[in-house]
Amino acid sequence: MVVGDMIIRNANKFPDKVAVVTEDRAMNFRELNQRVNRLADILVARGLKKGDRIGVLVHNGYQFIELYFAAAKTGGIFCPYNNHLRKEELKDILQYSTPRFLFLDRDFGEMIASIRPELSSVAHYICLQKPEWPGMEEYETDIAGGSVEEPVAKVVEDDVLSIIFTAGTTGKPKGAMRTHRHLMSDAVASAIDLRVEYNERVLITFPMYHVAAEDNIVRHSFLPNTIYIKKEGGFNPAEVLEYISKERITRCQFVPTMIHSLLQIPDVKKFDLSSLKLILYAGSPMPAELLRQALEIFPCGFAQLYGQTESGPFTTVLKPEDHILNGSAADLGRLTSSGKAALNYEIRIVDDNDKDVAIGEVGEIIGKSEAMTIGYWQMPEATAEKLKGGWLHTGDLGKFDKEGFIYIVERKNDMIISGGVNIYPREVEEVLYRHPAVSEVSVIGIPDEHWGEVVKAAVVLKPGASATEADLIAFCGANLAGYKKPKTVDFWKELPKSPQGKILKKDIRKSYEK
Repeated sequence: MVVGDMIIRNANKFPDKVAVVTEDRAMNFRELNQRVNRLADILVARGLKKGDRIGVLVHNGYQFIELYFAAAKTGGIFCPYNNHLRKEELKDILQYSTPRFLFLDRDFGEMIASIRPELSSVAHYICLQKPEWPGMEEYETDIAGGSVEEPVAKVVEDDVLSIIFTAGTTGKPKGAMRTHRHLMSDAVASAIDLRVEYNERVLITFPMYHVAAEDNIVRHSFLPNTIYIKKEGGFNPAEVLEYISKERITRCQFVPTMIHSLLQIPDVKKFDLSSLKLILYAGSPMPAELLRQALEIFPCGFAQLYGQTESGPFTTVLKPEDHILNGSAADLGRLTSSGKAALNYEIRIVDDNDKDVAIGEVGEIIGKSEAMTIGYWQMPEATAEKLKGGWLHTGDLGKFDKEGFIYIVERKNDMIISGGVNIYPREVEEVLYRHPAVSEVSVIGIPDEHWGEVVKAAVVLKPGASATEADLIAFCGANLAGYKKPKTVDFWKELPKSPQGKILKKDIRKSYEK
């Protein structure tokens, strides 16, 4: 089976089942498949050839799913772009991926029009709303003229379906190529490991250009389930809780900062969340104290996913049964792990020579699976480095315990080396999160003439709470070796975050550059 086959099967077997719900539209699988076919027909009529890139610069909406499956059925390569990029960033990524088609929301039209002379690859610009610029087609007008018959393109498992762009935390974004085989393997393994059932009601709140959206779309189309899409525009925790209650959502996925925001709602228990079966959390490490609070408040299971754009992203999973609050010290300690390798993954932890390290020792996490990327678009050298020896090198540091649970220690680039000793920021952050006055924290290394680097903590206090720099340093000193405690603590009103809600250490570091 290739990805496009799923939507055909769903339309044939579950034609009246609701496939997707947004704030302005709901459609069943029959209607969704027909619209996908109309769109696919127009793409082919406009000259789409297998392997052509289909650029997508849109906000969250049902059109994203239609475009995704139209690419899957025609052999096009789906390229979703970060809709927060500025003009020069967007121009760079478009020139890198060279799409033949570019779909966009109208509010991006002026920016696209200004760089259009430099986008030689784009033959067709299609606006989701009525376009205001010459030479742009209108999405709904195009779809109305397409045929509902199934496309005749021959698509096979090893064809590239999507190029998902990395966040660019270590340089310019790279395009990770994902094949139909990759995506189907990821969907099957995650559905089994997460015990996904039929008739789930799945909420997407994060920007859909993110790899997690593709992960959810394929997983829940495989079963099939109903996908609920919230528009972006800032994460409103009370609104999200109200939506979960109203729509009887069964599964949702958040990053830890989103869960932190949900817990800040004073009357969180007033919302009827009894429909929730599972909250997935991923994207950045979850502080153990924050996880403990969430487990006490929300009446559902929790599962942690670890991975990267290049790896799946379903690479390891800490399952609900491993989230034990009232167990042994080992059980509680396991809350800080990222679980075990996913069903379709082999994981190793290695030294700088790719030799396995002993249990309990820190090394780089590497993995192998048919679900991992086949490489970066047009970047053979970066691909060879990332997939050295056939293993995907994550750049993340971790360790195994005796039972095979994996603990993420830090990204290699985030590790602090002070006086020749390695310090892992996450360990310091975990301690600071236990302080009753601390709401959010990020720990970085800053240059020091004597030590090379020293530890600095950027802290946001809870509303109405107070603590001094000396208080927090002393608290760390009571819970950590002296060399690990922060030398300085700065208090921030808020920490910089990505559109997905991840705290941006690179921006914090940049604020301290001289």
